[in-house]
Amino acid sequence: MHTPREWKVGGTTVRHEPPELVWVHTRGRATLKDAIQLVELYRELGEQHPLLIVSDLSEATTLELDGGRYLSEHVESRWILGTIYIGARLLHRAVSKGIALAAHLAGRAEASALTKVHFVSSEAEARELVARMREARLGKVA
Repeated sequence: MHTPREWKVGGTTVRHEPPELVWVHTRGRATLKDAIQLVELYRELGEQHPLLIVSDLSEATTLELDGGRYLSEHVESRWILGTIYIGARLLHRAVSKGIALAAHLAGRAEASALTKVHFVSSEAEARELVARMREARLGKVA
C-alpha cells in the first residue's frame, strides 16, 4: 500500500493519495512561482501514473495571469485523467476551462480535455464523482 504524500506550494497544499488521486487546496492568491512548482509536481506524479486532481478553490482568490498561462502551456494532458474543482466561482470556472481550451488549441491536448473538467460545490460531491470516474475507468479496462 502506498503512503500519501503532502507538499506546500505557496498558499496551496497538495496531497497525493496513490495511485492517481491528488487533492489540491488553494488559499488566497496563486502566483507564477506556485504554477511552476505545481507543474513540476504534476509532471513527477503524472509520469508515474495519470492523475485525477481534486482542487478545492473555496478559499482561493486569484491566479496570476502569467501563472494561468504557464499552466496551460506546460501541463500535459497525458498526466491528467480529469480535474474536479470544488467551490469554483465563475472566474475560476472560466480560467479552468480556458486552460483546457488553450492546451487543445495549442495541440497539447485532445478536445476531450474540455470534458475532463468538472465542477462541484462540496468535498462530498467530489468524492462521489471520484468514485463514479474510477468505476467508469476500471469498467472500461475490465
